Amino acid sequence: MAIAPRSKADLPMVNSKRNIQYKSAVLLSCSLVLGIPACSTLPHRGEVASHMAFETDTSQTSLSKIVQPLRDQNIGLTGYHVLYDPLEALAARMQLINKAEKTLDLQYYIWDNDRIGAMALYSIIQAADRGVKVRILIDDNNAKKMEGIYLALDQHQNIDVRLYNPYRFRKHRAMDMVLDLKRINRRMHNKSFIADNQISLIGGRNMSNQYYNVSDAYQFSDVDVMLVGAASDEIIHSFDEYWNDDYAYPVRDIVNHHQHTLRYESLKQQLEKHQQDPRVTNYLDLANRSKAFDKWLEQNIQLDWVEAEVVKDHPSKIRSKSKKEDHLNFQLVQHLEKPEQSVDIVSAYFVPEKEGAERLKKLARENVKVRVLTNSYQANDVPVVHAFYSKYRKDLLKNNVQLYEFLAAPEAANLNSNTYEIADKAKVSLKGLSRSSLHAKLMALDEKQVFIGSFNLDPRSAYLNTEIGVLLNSPSLAHKVHQTMDQNLSKYAYKLVLDANDKINWKIKQANGEIHTLEKEPKMKWYNKALVTFLSWLPLEGFM
Repeated sequence: MAIAPRSKADLPMVNSKRNIQYKSAVLLSCSLVLGIPACSTLPHRGEVASHMAFETDTSQTSLSKIVQPLRDQNIGLTGYHVLYDPLEALAARMQLINKAEKTLDLQYYIWDNDRIGAMALYSIIQAADRGVKVRILIDDNNAKKMEGIYLALDQHQNIDVRLYNPYRFRKHRAMDMVLDLKRINRRMHNKSFIADNQISLIGGRNMSNQYYNVSDAYQFSDVDVMLVGAASDEIIHSFDEYWNDDYAYPVRDIVNHHQHTLRYESLKQQLEKHQQDPRVTNYLDLANRSKAFDKWLEQNIQLDWVEAEVVKDHPSKIRSKSKKEDHLNFQLVQHLEKPEQSVDIVSAYFVPEKEGAERLKKLARENVKVRVLTNSYQANDVPVVHAFYSKYRKDLLKNNVQLYEFLAAPEAANLNSNTYEIADKAKVSLKGLSRSSLHAKLMALDEKQVFIGSFNLDPRSAYLNTEIGVLLNSPSLAHKVHQTMDQNLSKYAYKLVLDANDKINWKIKQANGEIHTLEKEPKMKWYNKALVTFLSWLPLEGFM
């Protein structure tokens, strides 16, 4: 849903979250062939005042009065609540924005000019109008079609917008990619949402239609976690690190205001009009469900309190200067306990590399039940990733690692319970609501630990992008993850098996309960297979 005039900056964004990956791979190949030397295209950054979240006293806010008594009873621990349902995930964000009294700190890889993006911006402006200080930090990779809106937002005295790792050539970004690919190829993939320094959300969801069951094209299956206590404090510190980093540029310093006619007052009027659209109000009613999240937060808040570790990349990773101790993947390995019974991995983009594959095979040889759920070819929004994941499948299966591939179109009986209601009341395409792509990043070890964050098990998350996540020492949550996968994998995924000739087959449980076996990769034409095979030969795995 567009919320601004159809200028170059204000068109709705239709852009894969990993377009940079494919473009980078192509441009890298061209650069290697042509021998183009690298040079820095980073824009000049003027003097920028630093700001730390805890400089603002939020101890008397309504959220503090809810959270602080719980923290006092659970000193040093982290309280968590997992947000599986997309409607609840949206309701949590909207209600926290509405309840904020002092500060909102929001860090995202994608914020689209669509229905979800507009609803959130409307609530943010309302918060800023009542005196809430808002900091919005967006990776510049997907900011091109929103930069005019960001510039208009930044005109509000209580809203500061910064773009992270910016492009210098604003209209011709391919120039940056050719001249400075090493920098441009590294992106801030973190997602964090912090209200009044009291409650934090992290996970895989960006601010865009497809993460909240309102896209007409397809929906991402994702997960977030709401945190209070020790882990929330660490997430706040992480936000400050990025906000004050040299790669975080005030939007007004790098976006030319002469090229964008949209001003704050006009933006506010358009957002107010958008908010009155029946499709929007109906969708918000569905998300709120008589203010269910609000009632839970204020009257019946129930959090599980556990020991937790926030694992996060330092911003210096973008500059290739961080120590291994400052890498999320290193920290994660250090804090994981050795699994003895089971490991369940959910990763939208799964490229384990040789070392990761060997670790999984070793666990399987030690009689640990290892299951991996990732996207099927049809469900994957980045086919080039599938090319490199598929190279590992047969070897993993031979070594008793169980592989499952997410269905792009589950049986009607297994669709989200809100699907038909959203289609009817919010006027979202039923066809789009019936198409899915896995986007969650989740791991459970035995009945001990669960990881939730923005980190995929692939080289891009490990070496190139910055990420954040939390490792919860929660037996109850680990048990729930294992149990949920036991109950639902057959509904939402193909199970991969090897036949007598070591050829991969795909098994799927049909609505009548029968198991159907496919000997060819589902929904893959011969020319798709040829392209995937060709891509897998290229030396590009490190970019996946």
